[in-house]
Amino acid sequence: MKVKLTKKFIDSVDYTAKGTEIYMDDVLTGFALRVGKQSKRYTLHKRINGKLHRNEVEEAHLITLTEAREKASIMMANIKKGMHVYDGLHENLEDPKDKTNNVPTLKEAYHYFKSTKTGLAKGTITTYDRQILQKLKDWLNISLNDITKSMISDKHKEISKHSEAQANATMRALRSVWNYCRDSFLDDDEDFLIKEQPVRILNAKKDWNKVKPRTKHIEEEYLGMYLKTLLNYVDRSSHMQAPHSNNARDIMLLFMFTGVRLNEAQSLKWSDIDLKAGRIVFKDTKNGSDYHMPTSNILQALLEERRRLSSGKQWVFPSDLQASDDHIKDLSGSYKAIGNQANLYITPHDLRRTFGTGVNPIFDPRKAGVDNADFWIGYSDEHGHK
Repeated sequence: MKVKLTKKFIDSVDYTAKGTEIYMDDVLTGFALRVGKQSKRYTLHKRINGKLHRNEVEEAHLITLTEAREKASIMMANIKKGMHVYDGLHENLEDPKDKTNNVPTLKEAYHYFKSTKTGLAKGTITTYDRQILQKLKDWLNISLNDITKSMISDKHKEISKHSEAQANATMRALRSVWNYCRDSFLDDDEDFLIKEQPVRILNAKKDWNKVKPRTKHIEEEYLGMYLKTLLNYVDRSSHMQAPHSNNARDIMLLFMFTGVRLNEAQSLKWSDIDLKAGRIVFKDTKNGSDYHMPTSNILQALLEERRRLSSGKQWVFPSDLQASDDHIKDLSGSYKAIGNQANLYITPHDLRRTFGTGVNPIFDPRKAGVDNADFWIGYSDEHGHK
């Protein structure tokens, strides 16, 4: 096939399922791109002095298109003169490997990714930090162009021994960082300095782990019991009358009644709540928009009590650390304690899934086996609401 080879065309060409495809350049006769199952290479493919010559010019990710054409021209001239095909090339052409000094390490690429993609949510950054800085920590000081497909396959298998889901997530995070930086690190001719991401080897070999999505939620027959356990839960902060009192219990109720995500609840500010109007605004949610939600009677009572104890704190759920002016970060210990009492370990995201099923006491407490009046009295008596 004869085409005008361009950077855009070369990047868009898919690897072959089997065999190779040859794309002859319409600009320089005899210059071609050979695409295989896992590689793209510039080649010389021309009959010179009565003999067909097929010589490799260079791998596509190691040289710019302009340099490849120049190298191919010199190779053809050498053949016509009866010289060795590669004679004098090191003297006349810049060694493409000299450009490796401009290729970022994984650590440099990731810091660039985070510093320029300012719209990333805190939760996304935390997840990427864990996947890039921890799961791939032994690669941080390696140039991206030195990370090979075999390294990707081996690392994916290594992480999969502990968690197949994390192995997939880590490679997806690496792919996102790689693709973003590849389009950002260009040479003076606007050709790529960074090779194509090698994570595609998992596609080619069909090595992605088949991970079933999580579907855990509270079944209807257990919801009432879990609610009662949650309402009766007491920790060492419960009787302090402090802004952080009952953080775990109240935020779990918020998860159950609103179905919001962990980071959206933990970072909730009083400025996001209008108690008079009975409305909460969850800002900058995962889909990038603000979400307005009305409060129910129970949630209204919960928020009014927390507001009474807020002592000027900006956070609805402030940290219990005296030296901290931040919101809560980790209540996993409290979630386990509540689960032990209920003999049913539930995470905040389980409550989000439960909310999504429509089995929610805010809408129909009878579905959960809870009498609405008893539920309301149980909460309001404790907080002085009648």
